[in-house]
Amino acid sequence: MSYAVVIVNWNGAEDTLACLYSIFDGANDALAIVVDNGSADDSLARIAAGLASRGIAFERCAARSGRAPVPGTRVLLVAAGENLGFAAGCNLGLRAASAAGSEHVVFLNNDTVVEADALDLIVGRLAADPGCFATLPMLTVYGTDHIWNCGGEVSPLGLRRYHLAGRPRAQGAARGEIRCSFFTGCCFAVSVAAFRARGGFSERFFFGEEDFELALWMREHGLASVCVTAAVVQHKVSASFDSAAGGRAAARVFIYYLNRFIHMRLRFGLARWCLWSAAYLPYVAVLLWRSGAVPAAGVPSFLCRLLSRARAMDRVTRSDFEAVMAGRA
Repeated sequence: MSYAVVIVNWNGAEDTLACLYSIFDGANDALAIVVDNGSADDSLARIAAGLASRGIAFERCAARSGRAPVPGTRVLLVAAGENLGFAAGCNLGLRAASAAGSEHVVFLNNDTVVEADALDLIVGRLAADPGCFATLPMLTVYGTDHIWNCGGEVSPLGLRRYHLAGRPRAQGAARGEIRCSFFTGCCFAVSVAAFRARGGFSERFFFGEEDFELALWMREHGLASVCVTAAVVQHKVSASFDSAAGGRAAARVFIYYLNRFIHMRLRFGLARWCLWSAAYLPYVAVLLWRSGAVPAAGVPSFLCRLLSRARAMDRVTRSDFEAVMAGRA
């Protein structure tokens, strides 16, 4: 079975190599497309060296070459040249998958380890059912026996609930397949043609929210997704966000909610958004207090700043993201 796997790398060569090795430990015909999002380190060179050490055939190409890889290539290394953001990096990989002639594509976080046949299983399930828009594996917390999630459900108001979160993986395996209306961008398979027709991921938000936006779009269009629990991918939960945010808890939480509040304002319109915000803010306040990401005394000012920014902004750009991370906004 031939398909492409798109992996975005940013200063994460070690995780990316571990992910690639796990893919090629299985006997599949996947073409892995690694999009290096302008890493500040020597990620591309280290990934190339790691692939060469395992005898995995790879090819380098420019970001917009638009050509198919040389036959026999297992990994395509695409240098974006700058940090485009996660969604835009994935979309660059999607275009490369299309140029390679791939019918299906798996989007996969670089901080994952793929268990045997997992990607073949979700792509095979997708190919067998034209009525299914996307398929995903059971995601477990790396190195544990616990489920991270098996997708979940999302409501029109933006509330979501994960399936089997925190449960032993045996419970997931016993379920077989689970229909869901929400899944994270950590790992899922989709038709290249269908996803390109949709425009790929929304690039409105530099980091985050793209999977949530996709879930609400799918819900509006009545599109189905299925979690195949026989397929298992382990996830080093939060490693991607920790890398991008540099471990700054309050800043990363602010970005998360800024994305969400902007997204919902654009979706609802101002009047409905004000009502939604009034209902949602107490929930956010409790979560901030419980997590300790923001000192209790700082929660009111955090929320006021969040509302002010979310009302004034229509997107979160790279410069916006970097300003928040640096404490300038």
